[in-house]
Amino acid sequence: MSAPLCTDLRVTSPAGLDFLFTAHGSLRRLQALGLSVNQHAASVHDASPHGLWLRRLGGETPDVIPLLGPHSVSSVHVDALGLHAQGRQDGLDWRVHLVPSASDTAWFWHVELHNDGPQTLQLDALHALDPGLAPWGAVRTNEYYVSHYLDHQPLQHSRHGTVLATRQNLAVEGRHPWLLLGSLRRSVAWATDGLQWWGRGAHGDADDDAMALRQGLPAQRLQHEHALLALQDEALTLPPGARAQLGFFALLLADHPAASGPADLAWVETVTAMAEAHCPPAPPAWPATAAAPRSLFSSAPALACQSPDDATLQAWVPGERRHEERDAEGRLLSAFVGPQHLVTPAKARQVLRPHGHLLRSGDALEPDESALTSTCWMGGVFHSMVTQGHVGINRWLGTVRGYLGQFRSQGLRLFVETAGGWRLLDQPSAFAMTPDSAQWWYRHDGGLIEVRAGLQHRPHALTLDWRVAEGAPLRVLLALQVAIDGDDCVDATTPRWARDGNALHVFTRPGTPLGERFPQGRFTLRATPGAVLEAIDDDRLLFNSGRPQGTPWLALRCAPARAGGCTLHGGLVEVAPPAAAALPPSPLADVSAPPGQDLPQRLATILPWFQHNALVHFLAPRGLEQFSGGGWGTRDVCQGPVELLLALQRTAPVRDLLRQVFSAQDRSGDWPQWFMFFAREREIRAGDSHGDIVYWPLLALGQYLIASGDHALLDEPLPYHQDGITETLWQHVQRALAITEARVLPGTLLAAYGHGDWNDALQPADPALREHLCSSWTVTLHHQVLTTLSRALRQADRPEAAALAERAQAVREQFRQQLIADGQIAGYLLRPPGQPPEWLLHPRDARTGVRHSLLPMMHAILNDLLTPEEARHHVALIRQHLMGPDGARLFDAPLPYRGGPQTLFQRAESSSYFGREIGLMYTHAHLRWAEALAHLGEAEAFAEALGLATPVALQQRLASAAPRQANCYYSSSDALFSDRYQAQDHYERIARGEVPLEGGWRVYSSGAGIALSLVIRQFLGIRLEHDAVVIDPVMPAAMDGLEVTLVLGPQTLTVRYRVGAAGAGVHGVSVEGRPIGFTRRRHAYRSGAAVIARPDWEAATGGGGSVQVVLG
Repeated sequence: MSAPLCTDLRVTSPAGLDFLFTAHGSLRRLQALGLSVNQHAASVHDASPHGLWLRRLGGETPDVIPLLGPHSVSSVHVDALGLHAQGRQDGLDWRVHLVPSASDTAWFWHVELHNDGPQTLQLDALHALDPGLAPWGAVRTNEYYVSHYLDHQPLQHSRHGTVLATRQNLAVEGRHPWLLLGSLRRSVAWATDGLQWWGRGAHGDADDDAMALRQGLPAQRLQHEHALLALQDEALTLPPGARAQLGFFALLLADHPAASGPADLAWVETVTAMAEAHCPPAPPAWPATAAAPRSLFSSAPALACQSPDDATLQAWVPGERRHEERDAEGRLLSAFVGPQHLVTPAKARQVLRPHGHLLRSGDALEPDESALTSTCWMGGVFHSMVTQGHVGINRWLGTVRGYLGQFRSQGLRLFVETAGGWRLLDQPSAFAMTPDSAQWWYRHDGGLIEVRAGLQHRPHALTLDWRVAEGAPLRVLLALQVAIDGDDCVDATTPRWARDGNALHVFTRPGTPLGERFPQGRFTLRATPGAVLEAIDDDRLLFNSGRPQGTPWLALRCAPARAGGCTLHGGLVEVAPPAAAALPPSPLADVSAPPGQDLPQRLATILPWFQHNALVHFLAPRGLEQFSGGGWGTRDVCQGPVELLLALQRTAPVRDLLRQVFSAQDRSGDWPQWFMFFAREREIRAGDSHGDIVYWPLLALGQYLIASGDHALLDEPLPYHQDGITETLWQHVQRALAITEARVLPGTLLAAYGHGDWNDALQPADPALREHLCSSWTVTLHHQVLTTLSRALRQADRPEAAALAERAQAVREQFRQQLIADGQIAGYLLRPPGQPPEWLLHPRDARTGVRHSLLPMMHAILNDLLTPEEARHHVALIRQHLMGPDGARLFDAPLPYRGGPQTLFQRAESSSYFGREIGLMYTHAHLRWAEALAHLGEAEAFAEALGLATPVALQQRLASAAPRQANCYYSSSDALFSDRYQAQDHYERIARGEVPLEGGWRVYSSGAGIALSLVIRQFLGIRLEHDAVVIDPVMPAAMDGLEVTLVLGPQTLTVRYRVGAAGAGVHGVSVEGRPIGFTRRRHAYRSGAAVIARPDWEAATGGGGSVQVVLG
């Protein structure tokens, strides 16, 4: 079944501008010069951020009049001149004209006003545009990321007030596109990000409910994640019968090599001198136009929900609450109850990033192409971005794009029919999550509605159930935004679908990307038994006209009932899932902590969620913000998943992982930066990689061999990517080692930088640096790889072990000779031919302004490259220069930002957003700092570092931490500076606790697996190797008496810790009260681990038992 696409309105210009609008006049696409000028496309259901608004001033709050879009009363048409709209409201008439320049990539919005009423009007106008300035595919990959690299510069013009210039800092085919937006009259206020327009926690019923339209614009620059140029025109007075004109202009340049600055004001004169800058004459007759269709998403209000009291919440989520958060009035914000995390609307209004959750079906510990993945959001998005197999490409339902509540129709939404008409289930009265489910409660005047989203493993399915717990039976309307035809619903037509009883089948379409991959593919939504479906249809059920509009939405209407539900099934891939290997909900099953010590309980609370996040990162690689995933980063998959699985004593899936990673190796010996892991996408991979990438598979292999003793893997034949050649895994290793030997600074063993290192923000801007720059951190990694592989091979009596150990020693010596200057490790060594060496990110650095770098210091400690005295010195440097209240920071200061042009490093000098790696507190690096502290035996500092990486009850430990979702991993801690310049000028305020700290991007990171491993193997100190059990806890003396129940592989152990003043160094181990003998492992900095022979351990513990560990 299909229908014609709802009529779009197109305006083009000889200069190459191409506008596409909905019938309401809301902007879908603006393309020029091979770019998407805007970011977000409107649909007939949702307005785009782009728009024009009038405001009647003089009352307590302005009356807002949208001139375009689904909430406007304007009639819209196009002709040879451009787009035109006219309307009338309460005695005010208006006409709007879009006029593109005939000769330049410039355009003008003209607005004619006529006061046909009896009262004088005070009016102003606002205009907004969400700039993309990148190819459409790049914009759609991730709008947040695009916003990170758009530099917004307010410029003051003598006549036109503030004009806004936006430069694309990430080159597009060597060019830096540039956009200028201004008022044809005079702009008096402005904004640069959607946060200033909608505000946090926004969930309005209309696009005229945005915060900025009620409060006005702040006239402050904000470089954040929802790029939005907004201008507020100077107010005007319009007496009865009077007329006025106002308008806005825009100019697009293909390339602007320099940063935006005052010299660009000359472009204002250029564009305002164009003929099209003058309002066109009114047409002799305005053509009659049919009213544009009205969607429920723009006409139906959200269901008004009541906030529950404590007793009601206790009835909904019974059980003992842990880690309660309450506001100043004592209202509950959130809590953990059993396996659930409970959240209230009061908490939702406080957080920047709305509460969300990823559901992943499947109970195997290896990739499963038949598995389903969905993202649920607290704000009434019950499933979204539903995929089978590849979690980016194989989409069924659309993606929520933007976390400010600015779009209502994305994903799977529910309407309920009340006495007042249809209402959208949006922000609930309460929300709760478990690792495998999400639940919403809607308390309203007519009763209580409960909704639950969940999953099934065998067979794979996603579930959705609703129940009218109180009140009369309700009619329910399900709206599905179907993304099966590509581009996440922007360009798609009505999906191919069919009804089969109480089931809805949606089929792939020939000629689409998914149709080419799966010609017989389909997805199915099946109503639960007993449900009465009044209708299953295309989008006609969502429009007041009842006529189909040809949009990629389907709908199901259920007869009034007290309960209903459905299951969602994938039919793209029909393969048997891998063997079940489910993990227990948490390795830390029970905790009894000494009085006053909350860290063990905080860790026990977060570990199930970190485990969930780590498995999502491994098996369904995407996140809440980084939704465009689907592949394995070579560096990432060899860390988080490997360390997680080895900590949990699951070596078999690590073996499978390594086989896949080595099968993705190029015959040259190197790996791509990232690659897809399902066979049908194996040709989708990065074209190059950073200089550190080749080391990570080698390190993961060595760690696996030490843990498993599975040296037969080295002789297993594996293919390379393409080439049709199969060699043993050891031959793969030899090719990789040959790369590491060849890719060095001339005349040294020091690894050359190549395309970068672990810090993705420091890719070299000058290609010449690739051969002459050395990352000290990569050298520490090289040394770690050589020593780890050597140890693993020595255990198998392989002769290659000695040569690797000798090379490791040589690398160590050169590290100490060339990368330590004046007693301090440099971040980088630059050795241009014929010139003296330069140490960068070091006190001698005269280029960057950065004097201290965390990564090489802490990794040199972790890999025993320093003497004890040198280690203490570098720890002191880290504490003095690199510690913030939220943890360890990458550098002592941000790298200089000058509006976007790059001189030394790419993203660090071009990102306008001070967050993620650019914000310098990257949680992954902080966790390695925690690991270094454990290695040194600094128990108090190690425990503190673990606590800072744990979002549970974080504000009790960190006063400057902003409220945030408490049950997920955050990849960074982002200081709330408005832009890079403020961060540069006031960076020291972070250390004083004067800057709020937000959580960064969530879930998608190897860090969650690393964190769990640190808790098990360093804090609780139990690590299994193939021939030994290694006991080496590090915890503060105040933890004396801590008792935990650990589930590790087949064993369930109850471990009690007796902790002395040092907090490290095992003095004794007993099982069931009987001492067990051990040897002491050599350690460079402190008393080493207790090593118990595996047979002795297994004889003493059997399938479990009670263990006591005594620490110094």
